[in-house]
Amino acid sequence: MSSAEKVISIALGEVGYVEKASNTSLDLATANAGTANWTKYARDLYQAGYYNGNKNGYEWCDVFVDWCFFKAFGKTEGQLMQYQSGPLGAACPYSAGYYKAKGRYDREPRVGDQVFFQQNGALVHTGLVTAVNRTTVTTVEGNKGNRVSKQDRDRADSYIAGYGHPDYDGTGGGSAVPAEPVKAWQTWLGVKADGAYGAATRTKAVEQALLGFAARYPLKPGVTGGMVKVLQGRLYALGYDPSGLDGEYGTGTAAAVRAFQEKTGGLTADGEAGEATFAALFGL
Repeated sequence: MSSAEKVISIALGEVGYVEKASNTSLDLATANAGTANWTKYARDLYQAGYYNGNKNGYEWCDVFVDWCFFKAFGKTEGQLMQYQSGPLGAACPYSAGYYKAKGRYDREPRVGDQVFFQQNGALVHTGLVTAVNRTTVTTVEGNKGNRVSKQDRDRADSYIAGYGHPDYDGTGGGSAVPAEPVKAWQTWLGVKADGAYGAATRTKAVEQALLGFAARYPLKPGVTGGMVKVLQGRLYALGYDPSGLDGEYGTGTAAAVRAFQEKTGGLTADGEAGEATFAALFGL
């Protein structure tokens, strides 16, 4: 089980837990239901010295996400994965800010991400991404309807502000996407080679994908050419290393495609980039 899968497993196990009316029965999932924002999550983190005070009685969506990391890895490692340093607060703007400061925040969802939601330009809610599909993301969110809830959301929903990418692999800070490979890909695409996977790069990549959509499907081991390079660049941008941006569909590219397919619902994990896989990769 990967680090992300461990956090997700813990989060899914909490679905159905309701917030409490008072500081009793905190460990019972459905007992003492109420709207006073009392939870075992805030209690446990307070006892561990996680925050700058006791967060019981306050909105607890961010507390829930932190608790999942705490239960999976403990205080020190859990906070490192979320780029936090304590004691600290428990509010969505602060948590998103930690990811942003490390260049680990964007609009591209990955399984295990911390998703942030917005209202009138302010970050107001958060949760964990448990699955990513071509048009939807599945999340587990604390304090959604006064309970831990599992949600399916449209990826284009304006309520979604962005995604923070935890440091599951222990590599520390830096860009969520390796900068140098993206620069090489951008140069090939003919856009500004700044290493950042921004709107101009995504637009150009989608244009290239659409141009080649009917040209050669599926892309598979042994195939070479520009569309393979588009595929490799997109995989890099989503955090799947194809072991090169050379336009050759080798074992590294096949392994990266298979990893993407395994993490994305509704795809056959065969390592070949057919129409369904390409559409999921580019949101087409």
